[in-house]
Amino acid sequence: MIKKIEAYIRQHHMIEPGDHVNIGLSGGADSVCLFLALERLRVPLGFTMAAVHIDHGIRGEESKEDMRFANQLALKYHIPFTGRAYSVELLARQRGLSLEEAGRNVRYQVFEQERKRFEAEAAERGGMVRTAVAHHGDDNAETMLFRICRGTGIEGLAGIRPVRGTIIRPLLCVTRNEIEAFLAEEGQSYRTDATNADILYSRNRIRNRIMPEFEQINEQAVRHMNSLSEDAAEISEYLAWEAERILQGHMEQSEDGTICFRTEKFFSYPPVLQRRVMLGLIAAAACSRKDIAREHANALRGLICGQTGRRISLPYGITAEKTYDALLLTSAKQQAVERDFIEISLDKTGEQEQSYAVLGGTLLCRILPFTKKYEEIPKNLYTKWFDYDKIKNRLYLRYREPGDYFVLDALGHRQKLKQYLINEKVPKAERNRVLLLAEDSHILWAVGYRISEYYKVTEDTNTVLEVWYVEDSI
Repeated sequence: MIKKIEAYIRQHHMIEPGDHVNIGLSGGADSVCLFLALERLRVPLGFTMAAVHIDHGIRGEESKEDMRFANQLALKYHIPFTGRAYSVELLARQRGLSLEEAGRNVRYQVFEQERKRFEAEAAERGGMVRTAVAHHGDDNAETMLFRICRGTGIEGLAGIRPVRGTIIRPLLCVTRNEIEAFLAEEGQSYRTDATNADILYSRNRIRNRIMPEFEQINEQAVRHMNSLSEDAAEISEYLAWEAERILQGHMEQSEDGTICFRTEKFFSYPPVLQRRVMLGLIAAAACSRKDIAREHANALRGLICGQTGRRISLPYGITAEKTYDALLLTSAKQQAVERDFIEISLDKTGEQEQSYAVLGGTLLCRILPFTKKYEEIPKNLYTKWFDYDKIKNRLYLRYREPGDYFVLDALGHRQKLKQYLINEKVPKAERNRVLLLAEDSHILWAVGYRISEYYKVTEDTNTVLEVWYVEDSI
């Protein structure tokens, strides 16, 4: 099985020489198998590793035992271990989130902290930091069934992808039975979460009731479903590429955000591409793909056949209008979520993180004293430090607005955000999608790009605001 996992890692370029891999080690069979497999592969593949355990505080003493077990396993193999405990139920109540969302935010936070911890070390070796999680073939098959029940398309059939950003899933090539057989052969114990047997949860019902029936029909059901998943992923990627090519060839976006889509050749494309192009068109206007569904794409296709001047309303306050040979998509000044402010209200004396589920990802921030060690300042595109004491008003995470600017140097020279994006050769269609951390019209940070010189950490800085943005991936 180890050879099978190694081949899968190499096939998908999950780990390269010099990398560091943080392993999510819950103590369950899947994560223990992942830990043992990567521990055996770390020398031949040329990477370092560490184990990360997160106690969500939901199962009391059982959860504490899980952490102790994970810690002992890491110690046995002399692998660095980090264990963090949170009251996810309390966090969920405080922030008005579901348990799943709150737990997800916690995982983002811890995995990002651990990524940063090993980033410089990996960079010195010419590598990067990856996070390995223990999804396996059965998880993928269950996810496919769950999505089919709720309604899905080709993308849903593609299931769980082996690599997404820095998240890797080396066990997708093996089944639960293979994992348990491997652990039995190794004489390796593991922890069992009793809540996994509770069929009140939909996924548990699929796992414990439906999948066994599938395997009664064909014991290779999981393997066949995973083959279908791989085919669906390849088809989905090709269709996405083709739809994007068509979209870019027919779409123009003005500086005020209005999108013009020329329709003269639209119906020469197959229906499957027509729908995808319409979905991409709406997403371009909304700067988001969330909550955009097949019915919205079909409504937009229908509009093309309608009378000139006809209009329809779409998600995110978007209005689509039929002209003689085009569709015009306009939206409200900004989505409601874009106007919500993120107020930094942490205690200056502490280092407690705050997290905000916003704009397709999670914004994490903390305030800490500046130690005057400049080598500690992050060089990461998605992690930045700012002089906290220079921030006087509320901060917003939003898209661009008229009047946005950077301060370019210590003399206070300004540059309009629009000109900066032009100079950086950011495509016009992408400029309205760049996330901004702003104080009024002053841009602290264009996420993935530069920060304002005004807020830079200097020798006079006493307190640092650390901000990092993590895209949805776990």
